[in-house]
Amino acid sequence: MTRSVTQGIPTLVSVRNDRRALCPALACEECEGLPVQSDSNTCHHDCYIVAPSLPLPMSATMFNKGLFLACALALLSACDSSSQDKPAPAAAPTTQAAVTDTKPKPAVDLAALSKRYAGRELTVIDVSEIQIDGASALSVSFSVPLDPEQKFGEKLHLVDSKNGKVDGAWELSDNLMELRLRHLEPQRKLVLTVDAGLQAVNKATLAAEYISRLETRDLQATVGFASRGSLLPTRLAEGLPVIALNVDKVDVEFFRVKPDSMPNFLAQWDGASSLSSYSSEELLPMAELVYSGRFDLKPARNTRETLLLPIAGIKPLQQPGVYLAVMRASGTYSYSQPATLFTLSDIGLSIHRYSNRLDVFTQALEGGKALSDVSVDVYDDSGKVVAQGKTDSDGHTQLPLPAKAAVVLAHKDEQTSMLRLNSSALDLAEFDISGPQAHPLQFFIFGPRDLYRPGETVLLNGLLRDSDGKNVKPQPITVEVRRPDDQVSRKFVWETDSSGFYQYQLQLADEAPTGRWQLVFDLADGKPQLYEFKVEDFLPERLALELKGSDTPVAPADNPEFDITGRYLYGAPASGNTLTGQVYVRPLREAVPKLPGYQFGSITEEDLKHDLELEPVTLDAEGHSTLAVQSEWAQAKSPLQLILQASLQESGGRPAGVRSPVVWCSRSGLPSTCPACVRCSAAVQAAMTTTTKPTRARRRPTATARPNLKS
Repeated sequence: MTRSVTQGIPTLVSVRNDRRALCPALACEECEGLPVQSDSNTCHHDCYIVAPSLPLPMSATMFNKGLFLACALALLSACDSSSQDKPAPAAAPTTQAAVTDTKPKPAVDLAALSKRYAGRELTVIDVSEIQIDGASALSVSFSVPLDPEQKFGEKLHLVDSKNGKVDGAWELSDNLMELRLRHLEPQRKLVLTVDAGLQAVNKATLAAEYISRLETRDLQATVGFASRGSLLPTRLAEGLPVIALNVDKVDVEFFRVKPDSMPNFLAQWDGASSLSSYSSEELLPMAELVYSGRFDLKPARNTRETLLLPIAGIKPLQQPGVYLAVMRASGTYSYSQPATLFTLSDIGLSIHRYSNRLDVFTQALEGGKALSDVSVDVYDDSGKVVAQGKTDSDGHTQLPLPAKAAVVLAHKDEQTSMLRLNSSALDLAEFDISGPQAHPLQFFIFGPRDLYRPGETVLLNGLLRDSDGKNVKPQPITVEVRRPDDQVSRKFVWETDSSGFYQYQLQLADEAPTGRWQLVFDLADGKPQLYEFKVEDFLPERLALELKGSDTPVAPADNPEFDITGRYLYGAPASGNTLTGQVYVRPLREAVPKLPGYQFGSITEEDLKHDLELEPVTLDAEGHSTLAVQSEWAQAKSPLQLILQASLQESGGRPAGVRSPVVWCSRSGLPSTCPACVRCSAAVQAAMTTTTKPTRARRRPTATARPNLKS
């Protein structure tokens, strides 16, 4: 799980997203919603605000006291995060108050499991400490899947020799053979007791009480960068990933590598994950310090988390280039500090490496277009250029591969990207790249789709090849068709045609069970091969319907029009198909999205809601048509929204539906109100606007602001 952290110095926390959640009478319009100080009528920018000052009736006073108290509590809770002296904390992590057992829905058939494990004894196989989502957890493994309906908290007891009983929720794994208890404290001596009578799915029970003792591992506070090198798009970068464990704050210094020192810097930088004091004396003179700051991490307690340092909003780090980031936990000093090299660039660089050449491809990270005229240089370990080239209109160039080639640099204007040739270009440790298991004979199965409905015919095609992908002598293949419950539905022998191409049509029964089906192929090598497809109840959309109305508000005297386009998903136009639909007319009170909370038009105006049934429309030979709705609301004093809900009928009568809205505006100027202000005070009532633009409180030399009234 990756989340963003908040930069603490020197940036303040902004609560603009919560401005409408605060009382409008206590919000600074000049600062767009920053909370005010609790002991004055000014915000943190020293702007004056509209504050309640006039006496109210008793009922209104009691109502406003309650509302003012709620607003004050919300403001006081936000005051700490607006301080200039404290770093801005990240959102508080969600803790798990575990008092009940977690009972996930079984991913397998309990009856089938009971039959498979019939007669097997239930025992505890292993008790150990494991890592789940970066946190320590206790894992208890069993020989037989457990019955998920029992209360595990009554059968398993975990006791800390220091603090007594350990609270938590026992989680049952998907295969029902493992119980887990999350968030163990480090360096604790624990005693686990499993009571006799714990029940398995085959009705077997634990014969005797089981007791196990273990000591949890120690957790040292650590912090470091998640990668030894990163390419961050200039406009799309969210942050620099770091991994933290029990470290709340870090100080980070960012150095930009000087362009003329780039070859020498890369020659001395070995791609390590840290920077020692000795190495810094040689490397840092080739770079310039552009920014340093403190960041709040606030990871969950005793949990190793991957977080993002927000660098997109830091102006000195918006210039493209190669950067060196050096980090340390706040308040600590050591000989070696975590460090990483990252690039801010829009040049995406990919290289195909052969025995004697390099095929280099460049493309824009924003948009994906090929980049031409990009200079590509190859450097050796000493920083000398050993090959050069420029990309063509397809973003491609071909370069020789010298024996000492170490780094490839691609640069155009201010954009620079690099790729090391003496190390992995991409860390694939966290990705499943193993692929299918190798076999002496490979049977490649493919079809038009892998999702079918009960009663349909599964179309299968196959090619038999050796381990090098070459043709082999055709041979019959024994096939087992297995249902989702692992039962064999049928068996057949698949024969090939004269060209060595395998084709088969597998007819599914109308009552075929839904789920994942398998074909098991026996190639007489003792290693069966699998092909999977799904059977589900679904109705595929065969038609696509597009409705396009006006992008701008329509005048009341005009009749709004909709352009209609219908087509089949395989590309043919929906010529001659029938379109039916309804038109819904509704008042649009919040007509200006940039003014949330303001309502427009006459609130006393009635009869603005109408539902109209449209006459059927037939599309032309190109699948097009135009639908015009006659205006009957020219005298309306409020903005209206017209919503067209249309359905395009298939030949069998099944519709494909789409909705499209159009805004009707009765005139260029409309009265507006801010109803949230009515509940705050009479003073704010006097400041309610009646124009299309809201009144803003300005800074004045006196202690209060006079309401600015317009009509």
